Amino acid sequence: MKKIFLAITLSLVFLPVAPVMADSSAVGDISEELICQCGCTLTVSNCTHIECGSRGAMTALIEQKLAEGQSSEQVIQFFVDQYGEQVLSSPPKRGFNLVAWLLPFTAISAGGGVISIALKKWVWQGRQSPIMATAEADEQDEEYPHRLEEELAEFTGKGFR
Repeated sequence: MKKIFLAITLSLVFLPVAPVMADSSAVGDISEELICQCGCTLTVSNCTHIECGSRGAMTALIEQKLAEGQSSEQVIQFFVDQYGEQVLSSPPKRGFNLVAWLLPFTAISAGGGVISIALKKWVWQGRQSPIMATAEADEQDEEYPHRLEEELAEFTGKGFR
């Protein structure tokens, strides 16, 4: 009984003093959101350079900040303050960067609209073409005999020469 009481007392005394170990999933999540600063343009968790000093330093700094009790957002903001927004693997969804998120979807929608309108116009013209062609052919059929008669009359009057 004394041993259990002593173990509980010691754990309660030394528990606040023991450093809080950073959760590996939190470190991995933050590492996915940050670009490695060695120049490889990969995320910190995906950097595969053997002699990359940035990856180890950034991962250690993430673990240290999490051990200090900072939240994921605070750790990411620390890196943004230190390196700028280019350290983020994806642009934040605010301000001018919102254009980077919305422009592709807007362009695809606009392109689809243009293609749809063009197809409808081409289909409509395709359906109208036989009718229009028949009407134009009728007009040409009436004009052709008159023109032929005039040219034959002119030809017979002058001859070949």
